[in-house]
Amino acid sequence: MASFLGMYQDEALPRRPFLGLELRARPVEGASEGLEVVRVAEGGAAALAGVRPGDRLVSLGDATVSEPRALVALVRGLVPGAPLHFEVLRGGARVTLPGKATPLPVERIAGAEVRLGHVTVDESWRQRTLLAIPTSGEPPFPVLLFLSGLGTGSCELSRDPEDPMRRLLEGLAAAGIATMRVERSGVGDSEGPPCQTTSFFDEVAGYRAALLALSSDPLVGRIVLFGHSLGGMIAPLLAGEGTQARGVAVFGTSSLKWVDCLVRATRRQRILAGMEGEALEEYVAAWSEMHTSVCREGMFPRDVFAARPHLAWLEGTSCHGETMFGRHASLFQEIERLDLPALWRTTTVPVLVLHGGYDHAAAPEEGRMIADEIAAASPGRARFVLLEGIGHDMRRHESLAQSYENPRAGAWDEGLLRATLEWLAHEGLISEDPRR
Repeated sequence: MASFLGMYQDEALPRRPFLGLELRARPVEGASEGLEVVRVAEGGAAALAGVRPGDRLVSLGDATVSEPRALVALVRGLVPGAPLHFEVLRGGARVTLPGKATPLPVERIAGAEVRLGHVTVDESWRQRTLLAIPTSGEPPFPVLLFLSGLGTGSCELSRDPEDPMRRLLEGLAAAGIATMRVERSGVGDSEGPPCQTTSFFDEVAGYRAALLALSSDPLVGRIVLFGHSLGGMIAPLLAGEGTQARGVAVFGTSSLKWVDCLVRATRRQRILAGMEGEALEEYVAAWSEMHTSVCREGMFPRDVFAARPHLAWLEGTSCHGETMFGRHASLFQEIERLDLPALWRTTTVPVLVLHGGYDHAAAPEEGRMIADEIAAASPGRARFVLLEGIGHDMRRHESLAQSYENPRAGAWDEGLLRATLEWLAHEGLISEDPRR
């Protein structure tokens, strides 16, 4: 056990600071300065310094606080343990509260111990890993390596007890299964360039490093890849690179060309939003031209807008400069060049394809295509499971429209966990399914 702790509990990659502050996004009307403190989290630097809900935060250290986004960049530059003072307005008086920058606590998962580590990517930068080891059972533990979707947020869990990822990790831990997540480049504690500037193959490199680290860990047994959405497009690349992965499960993903996948999703979501007729066709055609220009012709959005003024109305926070949906255009260009059906056909391990019936991002038939491709090359190696009522977010919804318009109204459903455990047991990747 000592060698394991040395591998994952090292302090070589520092923990990021934890302010524990939630601020109102806009200044209160009539307020001359500062942003209202809405919530103060226990154990954070703000709480330890004495900041209270209702205070207006004016400055942090020597920097004036004018809007929440600037605070994010400011916090990232803090050094845990260093002195840090908060200047607030309280009851009409300006108050200075001395404190220090505290490190973010390690998250807690019921039935598991979360251990922090890192992998080095391309001999250049370190990315945070979070390995959740079951607190019951004996090693070696089977482990699921999660391959995340498109987002740019941290893979660390929210404090929401009903967060679907939290519930899934807890269920796996109860079944004696370890899990590993890898923080993207430049996110959370990870070093490296911001993930908004990295490519698809940079993303793959981080997971490849994690897979190699797990394969040499004496406390880890069989390794299974679990890809969600974009992560499901990474899975066949890793599964085809050797024997480290003994199985692959994917949820809410597609084997279509990226442009075709995005155009289908755009149409589906606009219909759910109530668009129809000529307006719908014009909207879909414009985005189709944009995706084709970027992903197949190699242009950046800024170049598309300059060359094709009729598409200028598409420019916004999700499409500008060199980025789309918060990621660099090169990521989508590289995905577009993948032959995903061929990659799936050449995998040799068992594959579970899970798809929600209310998935607004990728239709169920796109998941079924993956299972069909594998079955054509190797009958019996793939299983397709349609999870009725489940959305792209792993929650159960009343309708497809709700999954798109109001996803937070959905609730965790154990169907995804049950299907995963049943498949793992059937394929001999775990000794038994304790939930059966």
